[in-house]
Amino acid sequence: MKQRLLVIFIASLVSLHGQSFFSPLIGDLPAISSTRQIGVGFSSWGNSGSAAALFTNPALIAMSAGKASFYFGMDGNSINEKRSFPVQDSFGDFLADNTYVVNSNWYPGVQVGLNYHLLDRLHLGLAFQQSVNRNFRYEEEVRGSVYGQYNRDPLVGYHRLSSTGNIARLAIGSSYQVLKQLRLAAALEINLPSANEDRYEIEVIKSSVNLAAAETISYQSKPTIATLKNVILGMSYDVNRHLSFAAAYKFQYNTSVENGLFHLVYDTTSLLPVFNIDSTRQIKSADYARPCELRLSLKYEPQNIIKTVFYLEAVFQPWSKSKVEYEYRNEGLPAAFPIDLYTSSYPLRDVLKIHVAVEHIFFSDVPFRMGFYHDPNPIDAGMDRNWFTAGTGYLWGNLALDVSGAFSKCDYDYPDLFPIAGEERNKFDTVRENYLTGTLTLKYSF
Repeated sequence: MKQRLLVIFIASLVSLHGQSFFSPLIGDLPAISSTRQIGVGFSSWGNSGSAAALFTNPALIAMSAGKASFYFGMDGNSINEKRSFPVQDSFGDFLADNTYVVNSNWYPGVQVGLNYHLLDRLHLGLAFQQSVNRNFRYEEEVRGSVYGQYNRDPLVGYHRLSSTGNIARLAIGSSYQVLKQLRLAAALEINLPSANEDRYEIEVIKSSVNLAAAETISYQSKPTIATLKNVILGMSYDVNRHLSFAAAYKFQYNTSVENGLFHLVYDTTSLLPVFNIDSTRQIKSADYARPCELRLSLKYEPQNIIKTVFYLEAVFQPWSKSKVEYEYRNEGLPAAFPIDLYTSSYPLRDVLKIHVAVEHIFFSDVPFRMGFYHDPNPIDAGMDRNWFTAGTGYLWGNLALDVSGAFSKCDYDYPDLFPIAGEERNKFDTVRENYLTGTLTLKYSF
C-alpha cells in the first residue's frame, strides 16, 4: 500500500510531454482541413473554393468556379518519439547518449465536404472532419539488472500512458458576395461527441528496482467531452486582379471534460505544466477556456508566364486569457489531494503564427506547392515548431487529386515520465520528436 501511495504521489508531480500530451490545454498538432491547405503551409488560402474553408475562413468557399463540388480526404500523422539520458563515467565525463525508449505511432483522419453555388451571390457549405489531436500512446519497456551469460537484460515490465479518441467536427456556413470584390461569410462549428479512453499503467512481469512500482497498477477512465459550438466570421476582398486580402475571426469558447484521468495543472517548481493523474476520481469535470482567433491573409498573383501565387497569413491567439476551472465530486477533499496544483492556471503566452507559401501551376495544370509554417507554442518558446510543407496534384476533367505532406521536429529536456525512487541519473531526459503528416484528397466539381 505504501508503494502504491508513493506511485500516486510521484505521478501527481510528473510532467508529460510528447505527441499530443498537451492537447487538453492547447491542442498539440495543426488542424488539418484539406490537402491543399497543408501544401501551402497550413494557410487558409489552401481551402479556397472548398467547404473546408468553413473551419478557417468561410468567405473563401465562394472562390469556386463550378456549381457544386464534393471532396473526400484521408490523412495520416506519423509521430516518432525518442527519450534518452547521458551516461557518465566515474569522473563525471560523458560516455554516450542512452536511448531507453522509442515510440512510433500512426494516427489516421478523414475529411469530407460539399459546397454549393445556390444563387448568383450566395454559396453554401457543409464540412466534416475527424482528427486525432487528442490521441497519444507512450510505452516503455523496462529491463532488469544485468546478470548471467545469456540473459543480460530480461524484460521485467512496462510503463504505459495512453489517451485515445477522435475529435469529430462539423461545420455549416455560407458566403455572400456583397460587392464584386467583397464577400462576407459566417460558419457554425460543432464538436460532436466521441468515445474516449485514458489509461495509466505500470505492468510488473517480474519484480525489479527498475520499475516504478512493486506490483501492477492500472488506472483507466472514459472521459466525456461536452458538445460545443462556435462561430467563425470571415471576409475576403479583391484589391485588384493581382492582390487579395482576407480576414477571419473565431470567437472564444469553453469546452468541458468530465471523468478525465489526466489533468494539466500548474506546479511552480516545474518549467512546464504537469499532468496530474486523478487516480482517486476526486475531479468531476474540467472547464477549458479557449481563446479567440484572429486570422489575416494576403494572396498575391504576379503577372508571370507560369501561373504563380504567393500566400502570407498571420494568426493571433491570446492564450494569456485562457484558464481552467475544476469541479470536485466532494466538498471535503482528502488531505493528500494536491489542491494547490489546481487553484491557479498555468500562465500561457499569446502567440502569432505565420504561414508563408508559393504555388506554381504548370502548363499541364499540374500544381507544385511549397510552404513554411512557424507554429509557436503558448506554453514555452523552447517548444516552438517549424513545419515545412509540400504538395502537388493532378486533374482529370472534373476530378482533381491533391497530395501533400508536412514535416517538423522538436527537441527539449524534461524529467523521466516514470521516475524510480532512489535512482541516480541525470535530472533531465533528452526528448526528440519527429512529426510527419501526409494527406490525399479527391475532389469532384459539377
